[in-house]
Amino acid sequence: MKKRLYVLAPNDRFNYGDLLFPYIIKFYFSRIFDDIVYVATTKSDLSSRGGFKTEKQTILYDADSSWENHLIVAGGESLCAEWFNILSFVNPVINFANKLSRKISKKVNKICETIIKSLLGYKTHYPFTIGKNEISNFKTISYNAVGGTFLKDSNLLDSNIVKDILESIDFFTVRDSITSAALSQRRIKHCICPDSAILMDTVFSEDFLIKNISIPTPLIHENYIFFQGKPGHWDGKYELAASQLTELSRITNCKICLCPIGMALGHTDKIALIKIASLMKTNYFEIRNPNVFDIMWLIKHSKMYIGVSLHGAITAMSFNVPYVGYGSLKLKYYFEQWSDNKRFADIDKIKNTAMEYFHQKVDSTQQKEMVKTYLERLKLLYEK
Repeated sequence: MKKRLYVLAPNDRFNYGDLLFPYIIKFYFSRIFDDIVYVATTKSDLSSRGGFKTEKQTILYDADSSWENHLIVAGGESLCAEWFNILSFVNPVINFANKLSRKISKKVNKICETIIKSLLGYKTHYPFTIGKNEISNFKTISYNAVGGTFLKDSNLLDSNIVKDILESIDFFTVRDSITSAALSQRRIKHCICPDSAILMDTVFSEDFLIKNISIPTPLIHENYIFFQGKPGHWDGKYELAASQLTELSRITNCKICLCPIGMALGHTDKIALIKIASLMKTNYFEIRNPNVFDIMWLIKHSKMYIGVSLHGAITAMSFNVPYVGYGSLKLKYYFEQWSDNKRFADIDKIKNTAMEYFHQKVDSTQQKEMVKTYLERLKLLYEK
């Protein structure tokens, strides 16, 4: 019987980290399967930006029983993520409806979500937390290094619906101790493993990146620090960001590369970076519309990564580039588990923290070997 792998991830929106997962999965498992289908909440094509063509998630409800079908949730902060939030990142009308109904009440928000979900034909309880009790004709369902840090303050895992879903999963890894603790408290079987994107240095060669970047390659001869930020962290404090980056540039003799990483709806890096650029005194350059490979290549060749993006930091880890994070709790939790939490800075101490770690790279070999071990275990499951 022929084998087909369905790779489920939010690949219908331009968010750097989400677009990386399918590459890792394809690299490690393509030889096992006769066909790989990339699935997201909507049918889409971000191949021109470095993503994949995706089929709408409803394709999972009618999987061909003449094939041996397998489903993998490829990664990300996806555990128990709700339909309304996920769809609001790809549809402006739904984004507006989500925000408006939230302002009215949680009850109205939930009713609106149910109506929209029904109108669009979605049947599973969650978009990226799917069990064998919800879809048929699948031999295995696996979750690959997913996150769900918000669950530590939620009672969602106590729901019988969620328990039934999660107890049906054949292979279940999470990427942080916060999510793991929430699952362990409910005795839900799983393992903890670093984010699989840590292997991107193996998957993406320099030749491949050079062929696929859209930015001028002479940038490789520049000494620069890659910086990313969002309005939520800098509103009313843009001068603080600009002054620290200006001083950091002066001390290190590096230009500052202001580059967005999250560009889906609700990910407004560009707004913050344009405002910071307007206040920078000198020695910076902006990248306004990067593709996936531009972002990866720029971080790989930078002298340091500074940002709020988890996968920006993981890119730096993968290519052994010094890094500092700030602002995001999921980033903080990831550093606590797999790195040095002192690399996570308060926003008024970014310059000082960056100077402390400017020449300190971190060897991620142990993380990479751990991910490879779990992927090999998953491979055995697929080869049965």
